[in-house]
Amino acid sequence: MLFLIHFEIQPEHRDTVHERIRKIGINVPDEMKLVANYHSVTQLEGWAVVEASNSARLWELFQGWTDLNVNHITPVLDNESMKALI
Repeated sequence: MLFLIHFEIQPEHRDTVHERIRKIGINVPDEMKLVANYHSVTQLEGWAVVEASNSARLWELFQGWTDLNVNHITPVLDNESMKALI
């Protein structure tokens, strides 16, 4: 299943987020695939598409960032899945 994540960073946390990314990176659990990852030029928001068979495992991806980011996670369908559905 695909999930679209929109993450928002508060301006006062920007430098802390950048430092954390430099130190530990973004660790995607083995059962997940990071399909795409985009950042705004302001560096205060971004979007990612993650493929995961177990939505509960998304917690592992984001639990280390909820102190700094607001994460909006939405299940989505690709074109082929949508065509099959309709």
